[in-house]
Amino acid sequence: MKIRPALSVAVVPVLAVLLAGCDALPGPSHQLGVVTSRPAVKKPPMTLAAAIRASVDLGPAGAATTVFLSFGLKTRNAEELAALIASGQTISPADYASRFNPDPALVESAVKSLASNGFRASWAGGSSLIAADGPAPAAASLLRVAIDNYRLADGTTFYASLDEPHIPPAIAAVTSNVSGLDNYRRARSFAVGPGGLAPTDVLAFYNIKALRDAGLDGTGQTIVFPEIDDLPNLNDLNKFATKFGLPSFDSVVTVKRDPANWGTPEKPQGETVLDLEIAHEVAPQAKLVVYLSAPDFGHGDRAFDQLVTDHLGSIISESLGSCEPDTPPGSRNNYASIQDRAIAQGMSHFVATGDNGAYTCGEDQPAAGSFPSTLPTVTAVGGTTVFESVQGVYYQESAWGSPLDESGGGGGASQFYGVPTYQKSVEQAAGHGFRQVPDVSADADPATGFHIIFGGKDGQAGGTSAATPLWAATVALVNQDLKKHGLHEAGNANPALYWMGANLAKLTPKPFHDVSGGNNLAYDALPGWDFATGWGSMDAAALDAAWIVYVKSGG
Repeated sequence: MKIRPALSVAVVPVLAVLLAGCDALPGPSHQLGVVTSRPAVKKPPMTLAAAIRASVDLGPAGAATTVFLSFGLKTRNAEELAALIASGQTISPADYASRFNPDPALVESAVKSLASNGFRASWAGGSSLIAADGPAPAAASLLRVAIDNYRLADGTTFYASLDEPHIPPAIAAVTSNVSGLDNYRRARSFAVGPGGLAPTDVLAFYNIKALRDAGLDGTGQTIVFPEIDDLPNLNDLNKFATKFGLPSFDSVVTVKRDPANWGTPEKPQGETVLDLEIAHEVAPQAKLVVYLSAPDFGHGDRAFDQLVTDHLGSIISESLGSCEPDTPPGSRNNYASIQDRAIAQGMSHFVATGDNGAYTCGEDQPAAGSFPSTLPTVTAVGGTTVFESVQGVYYQESAWGSPLDESGGGGGASQFYGVPTYQKSVEQAAGHGFRQVPDVSADADPATGFHIIFGGKDGQAGGTSAATPLWAATVALVNQDLKKHGLHEAGNANPALYWMGANLAKLTPKPFHDVSGGNNLAYDALPGWDFATGWGSMDAAALDAAWIVYVKSGG
């Protein structure tokens, strides 16, 4: 989401904020400034069905409308793969392909069948998708659906189908899902836009400075970012680096784009800049690789598939999401299959939970989560509001929730994925047996957000998309330390995080700041794990020490 103009704040002596409607915290060691205004958070977009009802139907999409389909390949030995993921063991891409990918000859046969039906179809070895681009009438005929063009009142046009696709037998032999039957649904970035926490504040507040002082700076680590808004140059990033005495971005950032297969990203909106600046201030020597795609599911699935296939780094930071119940099943299933491959090959994946509290689909809709944060194989990152001490170190946090502008950290239960084994010990009745998010949290309230530079100007940004790269970059430091001790990297972070949560009494100091105040518009933050903040935010040095104990104990 777009960055807003600067807030007017009092700084005493570093940013410390009193939110409207909250009482000042007691204690002589804590002084607070006052926010005189707060940035608005974008409301969620309409669901596809609502958008169609609000649109003019322009009739069946003709040959001039190109549909970008992604067919998800079936997984062989699905039970064996599930057991592998549950065990925490990892395998190489070659082993994954030989054990779980379908027969390449059958895949090529499906590719030829698609080509004979008028599509430009392709598949690369190791990929979880067949990409098939073609005219809308060909897609409608192949999948036995109706595809119409629509125009909203603001002039926006899109194509869409609400019909259930029927995949022909020749293709269904190796594929089970298809995405790309509409280009309305858009992945949403969760950045919100003036001052903010400078890098030194962030390092002190979450005790990351102790790791940096120990020589951990991300060397040897690579963080990869799926993004949908462009990064045309490094000017903003290098201005940020110069301002705060950080290494230049020139030697650490790589931008990957493939317009023919991944589509065209949106114009720069600040999300990609936010992600990279926060990651760089925490792990300044880590490599940062951006995968740019169009914001629709069909193109996004392809870029994510390539990101996992390339496996340039072991940490994924994703600040994107969509209303879970409005995400097409084919898109969810394609994405989940690719994510299984990422986990099996040892990647950690941190995903923002959204900025509309428990109401990712909108206040007029039932409470719902944001996909893909609801997947059991990702680490869902929620949001807090922070309160610093005068010394600039940790004082207190509360769950981020602002009913005035209907903003807050995402959290709640999935509607599709069962509660995973690692979460059974904190299973809540309100979850009704489904996956619970978030897993962890960090500063996300835009009123207590992060200092960034975007469009050549200093600003302040928040959102769970700020908390997510913070966690991802901190785990890059943890990975560096694990390797330094001759131990394996974190991989799927959730088993370790929930082990820490279950063993807090034995861990000193505690790896989490337990947030037990505030709410995310539906759920209260309580002692222990909760739907508002998960386990809470990190004490980075304690988190690192606990992770070493976890791995050494067999985790």
